[in-house]
Amino acid sequence: MKRDELKAKVYELSEVTTTGQLKAKYEELKTLDMRRKASWEKALTIVQKQRDDFQKWLENPPEEYQELFAEIETVSNEYNQKLIEAKKLGKEVILLADSVEELAKECEAEADSLKQEVKVARRAKKQAELN
Repeated sequence: MKRDELKAKVYELSEVTTTGQLKAKYEELKTLDMRRKASWEKALTIVQKQRDDFQKWLENPPEEYQELFAEIETVSNEYNQKLIEAKKLGKEVILLADSVEELAKECEAEADSLKQEVKVARRAKKQAELN
């Protein structure tokens, strides 16, 4: 693998974009000369090992963390359920608002019609009074 490919792979695995960030994230890399391919190969090995170690730890964390993770999972599920309910209620509110808006338009049209009828009736009354 070429140095640039190694560099891209290390950045991708470590989720950083610069050598400074990489060295800040991994103490073992601080002394490496990142201008050399061998340093990037060593960095790749270190980053992969730490990721693998972390994955193994996640698969079987200590008891205290298992309880914490279970609690987080429960809260997360409850949150997701409440979010689904909130979205459903939001849709209902939008439908209700649309209905109210439509009803308001109908009432406004009816009010305009009544105004016209009143105007016509007043004109007719005036005309009748003049005759």
